Amino acid sequence: SAALPTATDRSSIRDMQTTPRTKPHRDIARLAIWAALVAVLLPLLPLCGDGSGPFIFSSALPVRVLISFLLVWWTNAVVVAVGILYLRRDRVGVAGGLFLAAALTVAIAIIEQVLQTAPHFGRWQTDLVLVLEIIECGLLALAAVRAIGARAAANFEDDH
Repeated sequence: SAALPTATDRSSIRDMQTTPRTKPHRDIARLAIWAALVAVLLPLLPLCGDGSGPFIFSSALPVRVLISFLLVWWTNAVVVAVGILYLRRDRVGVAGGLFLAAALTVAIAIIEQVLQTAPHFGRWQTDLVLVLEIIECGLLALAAVRAIGARAAANFEDDH
């Protein structure tokens, strides 16, 4: 028979610090953080979404136009950040709803871009933006499903 872990065993200390309920929250947060990172970096790529124009920061546009441009692109990153704050406060269901809303927004934007850029498929700029948005949408959907599932599991445990 194997000996039970003691309080001095490093793995048991790690297990005590990471409760079973907080570990899935960290996985959800990682998915959401990666999705937010894609959302933040996408408009900063030195290419235009449809491959037809110059880099946004080299266009000599006024600051208010740049701020407006970035606010539109970074809206989902803000929603994901609020979702992560709710996740840290153990409001997993609310966080999952925010991640799902952001995923739906990105999915609608992907559909819009596919319809607008259909004749331009094959340009690496167009394809790269679409692939990055699909990755962002997938990460947000995974975070939403895991958060909503964790909430349902917590409700089930509380009821039984």
